[in-house]
Amino acid sequence: MAVAAEPSSNWLKARDELLSSLQKQDEEQSSLPVFPKQECEQKLKEKFHMEEVELSFESQGLLSAETAIQEYGEHILLQSFLANPFESGEFYIVSSEEELQALIGTIFNDGSLVSYFYEKDRLLGFHYYFVAEICKLLQESPWIPSMAVKVTGDVSFSARALKGNYHVIKVSCRLDSTYVRFSILVPETTTQSVYHFLEEKNQTFDMQKIDLQTPVTLAIEVGFCQISEEEWHQVVPGSFILLDACLYDPDTGDAGAFLSIQRTRFFGGRFLDKQSGTFKITGLQELQAEEVPEEHSEGGPATPLPSATKVVAEVARYSLSVGEFLKLGPGSVLSFEGVHPTLGVDIVLNGAKVGRGTIIALQDVLGIRVLEV
Repeated sequence: MAVAAEPSSNWLKARDELLSSLQKQDEEQSSLPVFPKQECEQKLKEKFHMEEVELSFESQGLLSAETAIQEYGEHILLQSFLANPFESGEFYIVSSEEELQALIGTIFNDGSLVSYFYEKDRLLGFHYYFVAEICKLLQESPWIPSMAVKVTGDVSFSARALKGNYHVIKVSCRLDSTYVRFSILVPETTTQSVYHFLEEKNQTFDMQKIDLQTPVTLAIEVGFCQISEEEWHQVVPGSFILLDACLYDPDTGDAGAFLSIQRTRFFGGRFLDKQSGTFKITGLQELQAEEVPEEHSEGGPATPLPSATKVVAEVARYSLSVGEFLKLGPGSVLSFEGVHPTLGVDIVLNGAKVGRGTIIALQDVLGIRVLEV
């Protein structure tokens, strides 16, 4: 039985994944981080030499493309963007020539320059500057640090590229006494990609969100083997299942065991005697976690067998709290009252108890004599 006194990186990773699956789920975990509004306002002040800058954001929910653009009139400007590293990162910004002209007038505060940029071709030149600054502002902000945004394609004067519904965020920017508006249109596929990215990024657990009284179940495993579907269907009461590994010696009564949670082994140890059920942890299990489906509830049906699967000989299952689990380590002693392999084992297939048996020796091999199945 390969055990160690100190936790390996694999052991710590398995423990953290377990704790992460148990932490309290709340809206914060599946919501966007708070946008750093004040920081962006300060950057805009410095860049355009403004006395006052105020950003406001209004979520307008899921709207049709037609509804989302109608307030911008006939002279709309539609620009597409791509945000990485999301699986799907397409989104749009819609504004109007009138809004862009208002922005030009506020930034330059010079009649001749304003008139210069009001011409159509030059207005588009300023528009490219405008959207480039939006990309830069998003990338330099600490909102989503790994996000990169780029412009895709040319600006469009129609909304023909928009299909279906979009999550719409209306942005209003006050630059001194002038207000400039635009809307961000985000497809549902992009929204889901962003949330999925953030969920994966936040997989590390937060101890503050874990209820230490949450119960977990330790499975006490003394043996296992691989078995094919054909072999399993031939198992009946009286059958002998040969074990590939077994930590119990039926001749002497000496017994070791693995302690697993959700079919990942965390500890190895041994029973101190055959009567009391006292069990001492001797080390941390060094085997890698099995890539298998989640454990079924007791008494639930086993999932269909693949071409080969694992049969586990379980002595019992023991409930303890997360707080108690975190205190366990080499030298810890647990009391499994009335539990020992001499009293028989449960036959567990795909995480579900499917039978009962006893471990016996046949010449020089060990296996389970099936009593119930």
